[in-house]
Order: sequence, then structure tokens, then C-alpha cells
Amino acid sequence: MTGRLVGLTALLALLTAIVAGSASGSSERRQAGFVTLRHAPSGFSISAPRGFTIDLSKGVYVLRKGPVSVSFSRLTTTVTPSQLGAALTQQLGGRVVVRAGDSKHFVTQIVRGSRRDAFVVERIGTRLAVTTSAASNTPQVALETLRRMGLSARGGVALSAPKATAQASIRLGPYRAPDGGATALVPTGAGWDIQSAQGAVQGSSAQGGFVFGFSLNIATPELAPPNTPASVVVSPYLNAATALIRILPRLAPTVSNIRIRKVLRDAVLPTFTSSGMLLFDYRQNGKPWTGVATVGTDSPAKYGGNVWNFYYSAIGVPVGSNPAVGVGLLRAWKSWNPSGAIAARTRAAIAILNETNEVWQQTSEFRSQTADRQSRDVGCLLQGYYIVEDNSRKFNLPPLPCGQIYTERG
Repeated sequence: MTGRLVGLTALLALLTAIVAGSASGSSERRQAGFVTLRHAPSGFSISAPRGFTIDLSKGVYVLRKGPVSVSFSRLTTTVTPSQLGAALTQQLGGRVVVRAGDSKHFVTQIVRGSRRDAFVVERIGTRLAVTTSAASNTPQVALETLRRMGLSARGGVALSAPKATAQASIRLGPYRAPDGGATALVPTGAGWDIQSAQGAVQGSSAQGGFVFGFSLNIATPELAPPNTPASVVVSPYLNAATALIRILPRLAPTVSNIRIRKVLRDAVLPTFTSSGMLLFDYRQNGKPWTGVATVGTDSPAKYGGNVWNFYYSAIGVPVGSNPAVGVGLLRAWKSWNPSGAIAARTRAAIAILNETNEVWQQTSEFRSQTADRQSRDVGCLLQGYYIVEDNSRKFNLPPLPCGQIYTERG
């Protein structure tokens, strides 16, 4: 998937148990009628077109009739049908033919080449009933048929998500700037040097570093006075990405070889002439590090032509370091609360962090260890919702937080 979608191959493997019928629902009812199928060991029953058999596979009831099959599963969750439906629709991709949903119901039909997928989600008490089908080169099971089957289900097992567990993180503690300009949660371990001024907070150690809310006016070459001190940064106006590459090494001489890996979000600070949230690699004292930064630059036209403004908030860690450091620094960034004139622009940057999981998905240094794709082959789905676990794909259900799996209960 992209940063947020389970790979299509894995999804199709997940859906192999839900191949649809060879005729529409209305035709099935006319020709064969519905009968009650029972899975005695689990006490489950469901109404289905005549000729199907039933089996239970890892919490999912699979109904088969020759090459045709339909699946039914239940999930104990507070997620709404529309949220689950949106997740599955995004997973599948393709052309959406039908899509509708609310707090109680969701239905969709999707076409991908010769393949046709359909699913119906119903809120029944504390559980979601999920009835799915798929078909290739044959008419799909009608939505009304799937809905009728799902609503007829009685008894049997349900899949339940365990309680969320906290991501591994370094220890953080509350910090208030001596001048009262900002507060934040900051690392409390040995070796961290924390400083602040005018609403900005920064910290550094061998484990990582952060700067929240740094703002600097940069003199333009045309209007910089003669004999300008070397401590004053002089540069023509640069956009946000270029400023990160050229200005940051001048402000921090230990930083070099900056390479932007990806623009996570463009125009994150709407009041700036140029801005972006950037994932980048660099060298710190010659060693490879990776970082995430919100950078903004404001044109000299807004400052009488004499200067332009450079804004920078970022975190960085050594490549290959314990993800608990990166996760902790992301938490620190979200907790940062500046005051004064820079508050409005920094609130916008913090809002971006609260709205996206891109950072976790792009690099392991900013993900919980349990979310490491190299060990679990997983990804993220739905901004701010879940980290995908392998067995969520097996059950055709929404993903769970890191390190968790669905369990069967009677």
C-alpha cells in the first residue's frame, strides 16, 4: 500500500475465502430460494441460497457452493460501519460503483478489471456484521442478498480487539521555559541538554535532537549593510525545501549532506509564502541521521524587502537507532505549547502532526518497534486509526494498534 494501505496482494489473499456467486441475489432467490445453514460446533446459523455448505475458518464463516463462496464475520468494536467501509474500500482500490453508509449501515460495490467486490456492514448492538463477496468473470452477489444473509446470522463466534497498548517511548517529563514562553514534554534521560528562548525549545543528545519553533529573519544580499557580521545570515530568498538544505548547515555546522527523502505534506503553514513537512536524511558530525521537519519561509515582500523569515521545527535521530527515541520525540513535538506571537503558526504545525501517521510509515526510526514492517510486513491504514496487524488481513477486518491480534470469543 502507499503509506496507509495494505498491499493489494495481501488483501487479495485475505479475500480468497469470499468469492461471490454466479448469479444475482434476486435470481438466486427465484431459482433456489433460501435455506438455513448451521455450524453446530459454534452454534451459528445463517440464511443462504440453497446449495451452500458452511465452515468456520479463523473466526470467519465461509459459505461455499462449488467455486462460489461468501464470508460472514462479526467484530466487537466502536468503529462505525462507514469507517470500516471506508477502510475496506480504500484497501481494495478500483472503481466504486455503489457506495453509501451512515452510523448503522454501509454498502459498496467495486469493479477492478474483471473482478467485482461487494460488502455490507451492519451495526448490530456492540458488533459489526460484515458480509463480503467477490467475483471474477461472473455476476457478483447482489448487495440485497448479502445484507439479507448478514442480518439472518445468529449465534457463533465474534472477533474482539484487545485493549490498546502504549507505544514504546523514551521517558519524557514536563518542561517550562525559564522565560515562560513555552512548555513541552522533553526527554529526561541522562545526556540530554535542553534549552529555550522566545517560545522555542530545543534539546540534543547522542540519541537524537529536536528544535521546536525556531524563527530567524535572514538578510537579503541586496540590502544587507556593509560589514555585516558573520553571525548574521545573509541569503537570497529561498523556498522551504531549499532553505532546509542551504540554511540549516549554516545555523548548525555539525549538520551536512541534507537530502530530502519525501514531502510528507505541502503548504502546512498557509500564512507562509512556502512551507512543507519534510522527511529528510542528513549527517550529524559525519554520521547518518534522519529527521522530520516543518519548514516555512516568508518572502522579503512581507518585511519591507530587507529580510525574509525562516521558520523551523524538527526532530532527528541516528539512522538505525531505537524507535523508542523517535516515538518519544514525536510525542514531545505534539506536546509543545508556545506562547506569544509565534503561537498561531506553531499551532498549525502541531495540528499536522496530530492528523497524520506518515512519519511512522515512512521510516522505522519514528515507528514503534512493534510496527516495524521488516518483522511484520504490515502497514498503516486510515489516518490516525490503526497499525495493521497480519491477522487483521486474515479476518478481513480493520487493523489493530501495534503488537495486537484479533482473538475468537464465543
